[in-house]
Amino acid sequence: MKTEIKNQPRHFPYKHPTFGTKNKRKPEIAWKKTVYYWWWAYLKRNTEYLACCENNGEGKLSSLYADFGDVRGDDFKDWWLKDSRGFRLFAEPRSEDTIRLLEDGEQARDGVEMMTVSVPLYLPKRFLMKRFSELLNERHTGKRGEQYAKKSKAKFQFRGQPNVPALEQALMVYDAIKEAEALGVKKAYWEIAMELKILTSDNRIRSTDPKAIQTAKKNIATAIVGRYKKRVEETIKATSLGFFPYA
Repeated sequence: MKTEIKNQPRHFPYKHPTFGTKNKRKPEIAWKKTVYYWWWAYLKRNTEYLACCENNGEGKLSSLYADFGDVRGDDFKDWWLKDSRGFRLFAEPRSEDTIRLLEDGEQARDGVEMMTVSVPLYLPKRFLMKRFSELLNERHTGKRGEQYAKKSKAKFQFRGQPNVPALEQALMVYDAIKEAEALGVKKAYWEIAMELKILTSDNRIRSTDPKAIQTAKKNIATAIVGRYKKRVEETIKATSLGFFPYA
């Protein structure tokens, strides 16, 4: 029988959402600090996938729907926790992220990602813990703060190093463009950049700027919004394929 450490927490390549306790719930802003929230948010803008949701999971994205389910609701917590979805999709497999005793006759795995040790239990715990710590320092080459997503074995993985603030700002720009289009309002990209206050102080357009400077700044702002829009569109499209490349 396999023996695992009790209450072994699941491991995620990146910080994952937690929702607090019944008596002390965390605010929504805590969820938005995780990249997993933004995968869900971008998928919600995927018209192909939304059509699949409306068709009860039928269609060419049916296999993706089997994993991600219906994303048309606004409750991320409910989506993440339902049927342990967040853990199933993004956590490392149990067999890969637990310390356990091997079964009788089980072949030990060793190499760059696993370490097998023999522990003489008749020795004092303090000595064993010290020796194990030394072995771990020798074999574990990771540095504090270093990301191991590229080695992840989670069912769905990220490509590149996600930048959560950039993900949020890009989608904010995209939504503003779509909102203006839906309302039939003609709004220049530079106007959107100014309204959303995404420009640095040096690039903000001021009425006191000479006309030539205003034109140059408008061009810069237009280019920034255009790049955001393009990258968000590419990322939304990629969610149909089951990956999230935007960083």
